[in-house]
Amino acid sequence: MGEQIKILAKGIILDTPIEIELNHALAKTGDQQIHIQSDNFRFEIDKKDYIKYAMSILVAAKNLKNLKRIS
Repeated sequence: MGEQIKILAKGIILDTPIEIELNHALAKTGDQQIHIQSDNFRFEIDKKDYIKYAMSILVAAKNLKNLKRIS
């Protein structure tokens, strides 16, 4: 586990508080890590993959709003 750099976001999903953390890489040549975690679970992903998934979600949300004609 890498050392925490900062907390990127906090929120609540299904009445459970979660945090999204940016962490140092596990190895000197590795990518920084993103941890999405709560008291019940922990999801760890490389920063570059997290950015890809986050951008995909933003594009999907925009497309849905366009299809539904929501501002």
